Amino acid sequence: MCSFIANAGERDKNFWLDTEFKSNGDPEETLTTMLFGPHFTTKLYHLSPHVDFELAMALKRPSSMFLHDLSKPEAKLSKERYGSVERVYVICEEDQVISRAFQRWMIENYGLKEVKELKGSDHMPMFSVPQQLCDCLLELAQH
Repeated sequence: MCSFIANAGERDKNFWLDTEFKSNGDPEETLTTMLFGPHFTTKLYHLSPHVDFELAMALKRPSSMFLHDLSKPEAKLSKERYGSVERVYVICEEDQVISRAFQRWMIENYGLKEVKELKGSDHMPMFSVPQQLCDCLLELAQH
């Protein structure tokens, strides 16, 4: 996620639109949060039912960017822990947040067992293509 954030900022200064970023806490241990605004949230839900977008807007809260955790990957992302889990990647075909190029980069660099693609899905496939996502997850679970 950290490299995704950096890549997005470099490729387009307007990428984050109305997202608010804040730093809180101890100056020695800065906690950075983000809160998606309505314009950015529209990019996440552009193919999802409008009612799901409205619910997301009503329930949204600031989220950690986990920069502190990601700065020490050896603690959580060791080969014995994270590396021991088989990973798959599900491409959301119409994702307006994670570019196709970055999705391909993650696929090529993360040692995946399998790659699936959800046609007609925005960034939130559980809303835009719920049955297709369910079928995909069931198929992956049966392997």
